[in-house]
Amino acid sequence: MRNAIKLSELAKRKREEVEEDSDVDLSTTNSELDDDNASSNEEIINIDFDFFNGNPEVDFHALKNLMRQLFGQQESNKIQLSSLADLILKSPTTTIKTDGEASDPYCFLSILNYKENKSSNYARYLANVDTKLDTFFKSVESSNKSCGLIVGERLINMPNQVVPPLYKITLEDVKKVSGKGMAYDFYVIVSRKYEVSYDDDDDDDDDDTNPRKRVKNSEVDYFHEEDRFLEKHSKIHFQGPVRKGVLPSYIVIDHDSLMRSIQELEEAIAQWSK
Repeated sequence: MRNAIKLSELAKRKREEVEEDSDVDLSTTNSELDDDNASSNEEIINIDFDFFNGNPEVDFHALKNLMRQLFGQQESNKIQLSSLADLILKSPTTTIKTDGEASDPYCFLSILNYKENKSSNYARYLANVDTKLDTFFKSVESSNKSCGLIVGERLINMPNQVVPPLYKITLEDVKKVSGKGMAYDFYVIVSRKYEVSYDDDDDDDDDDTNPRKRVKNSEVDYFHEEDRFLEKHSKIHFQGPVRKGVLPSYIVIDHDSLMRSIQELEEAIAQWSK
């Protein structure tokens, strides 16, 4: 076991619309309307989150399930998830569990060495996603720069407070594995967002038969709050096509910018709890 974090108070933030899809409910909120005023009571649940290294004897199937959630069904069919899970469990990987090492992880983060695994199915998959990534990988291969492939996912209502230590622990493990205390120069991160759709009413038009009266609009929101900061400091960032309201996100970021992003996330989390 690594370190344990006890969250006695979950940060107050917007609940994601898809939260009901998660298998674990970390907090519940009950609301009652009293005349013109709405009051809410929030139930706080204390949970110990234990950080473990990836365990090939326990985590294989759970990692595959989390990766299916990350990539989506269609893209998952293009990736050899079993082979990727094997690579992850041979690389610096941190999992988060609440019921001991033998239990399934609710979250994981892994960093693969791109140059050592450039012929892997996953590296080839990324190179074929978009010419931006293909060009970037070729530039890395022709230089003395290093690159880590970050693969990570968590159940939807895992609190964001676990993310900074998750990154810090895994990045420290990368330095230990390198034998020289070195971090990667760049990182490629695959994440995902979701589309929030809403109807825009044209109040100036009272004709209900007008097909243009209701206009469908959409906004994009984040499954992973850290992506707001990672995108801001990224060298390359682009999104894939929307499928069933979910779209993949691809981020290339250097080490200093990654650390700056995690620091800014920590500062934001501290503000949420005030």
